[in-house]
Amino acid sequence: MAKTAPETVENFDPLFYRPCIFPILGELSYGTSITVNNGLKSGPYTTDFEMSISFFDDKGKHIVTSPVLAHLKPGDIIKLDTRDVLKDLKVKTKGNMLGVAHMVPTRFVGQKLVTVDPNELKAHVGAADDFIEFRQEPKGVITGVAYQMGPQNDFRFNKTRTTLLQAPKAIVTPTVDTLFAVINPSTSLDYTDEAHMEYWLIDPAGKKVARGEATVPAWTCRFISVRELLEKNNLLDSFIADGGLGMILGLCRDAGLVPVSMTRNLETGAIACDHTLPPIYYFSTWGGQRRLEANTLLHEIVFGEDVIADSLTPAGAKELADVSA
Repeated sequence: MAKTAPETVENFDPLFYRPCIFPILGELSYGTSITVNNGLKSGPYTTDFEMSISFFDDKGKHIVTSPVLAHLKPGDIIKLDTRDVLKDLKVKTKGNMLGVAHMVPTRFVGQKLVTVDPNELKAHVGAADDFIEFRQEPKGVITGVAYQMGPQNDFRFNKTRTTLLQAPKAIVTPTVDTLFAVINPSTSLDYTDEAHMEYWLIDPAGKKVARGEATVPAWTCRFISVRELLEKNNLLDSFIADGGLGMILGLCRDAGLVPVSMTRNLETGAIACDHTLPPIYYFSTWGGQRRLEANTLLHEIVFGEDVIADSLTPAGAKELADVSA
């Protein structure tokens, strides 16, 4: 029998009541702006928010949390350029830092730990529509992606910390690379769990082209570069000659990672951004034991050391679908 969600969660850090977590692409010479809204305009969970931002360095160390930057009433929306915030805080951008915008209900301001209703958090996440914008100077290239984010890597909300990345947008040409930013956040500044993702680049025919691994420390953003994966395996020229199109299939079995795909023009700096939807959007029964079983089978079929086949066979695909359904 499935377990029901807890009625309340105690000892919860209100800084992560309604967070917006985003990468700062300093290594790629982009600045990051965020547009955050207080989207829940009616109902029992409406509230005013006090907004602040925390920054983490490239190794996941918490650098600073800003003072309150804005007060948002229901329906309010605000855009902030994090370069201005970092300048005011006298923090120099180094590498690919991570930022977290904290939306804290006014009734929780000044409290370190509180009791929350998971349905309340869910209502605010459902009404959220944050937009993360990247701007490269001096070319002035602007791009961005909108997404929502609930509690991550907190056993009180999700006991199966896994990530399945299915991204059929791996594009590589002489002037284009595809990057996958993977973020390892949580609901506590004390979170220290390291995440490990295995991934395969698969061509349009279903053949496995090259395999890679990524280690993502807590509170960091790491990048999977399809171009670098191909170069490492001496396959760049042949992959481009075959059309330069593929799919990244990744699996992390020890953390819930937040993936964002970025197809980047190496000459102009332009980036096309997107996020990937979790399997629950495709399998209504995904979760709990089913999720663990499906990921175990996926690992055996696609990532197992004893796998000889070059692709996911029809029988293997059916077996995986039967477990996931």
